[in-house]
Amino acid sequence: MRFVIRTAAVPLAAALAVVAACAGSLPRPAYVAQTTDALAPVPYPPPPARVETVPAEPRPGAVWIDGEWVWQGRLFAWRRGRWVMPPEGARFAPWTTVRGEDGTVYFAGGTWRDARNQLVPDPPALAVAKSTGGAIIDLEGHEEVTGHTVRESQGAGSAAETDGGTETQAAPGDDAGDAMAD
Repeated sequence: MRFVIRTAAVPLAAALAVVAACAGSLPRPAYVAQTTDALAPVPYPPPPARVETVPAEPRPGAVWIDGEWVWQGRLFAWRRGRWVMPPEGARFAPWTTVRGEDGTVYFAGGTWRDARNQLVPDPPALAVAKSTGGAIIDLEGHEEVTGHTVRESQGAGSAAETDGGTETQAAPGDDAGDAMAD
């Protein structure tokens, strides 16, 4: 009986070691909740997230911002995850969706906010994730129609990775950009 328990314990210990190795944490910014005035009605919720490969931390003090969908007027566009130096005294409000009592979907893209909860321009990306290309499939197995991939402005020496889609330049402080997706 003792032998059976050890045999079962070895695979369990190995599985726990793999989970622990994969569960490393990335440096994250200080977070703050989205304000209700940041919410805008959209006709449908964003698609499932794209899978991304996180590049190595480019320098001490950098924080990781996960990739997210941004609303561009008619379609959602993917904004890749990125390493940034957090603006001094700012906190990050991650994207969110909420559904109103009448069923309306509201969306707010990720933004930086100061201590007074005022918008702060996005810092330049130090390094950008590589994201999967191709179709996004919804829960029913249907292909989601999405817009452009947002191209990050980056600091010197960094190059944006593309996923083969059309890209638009993100304006400082504007996650959604002005371009309309076709």
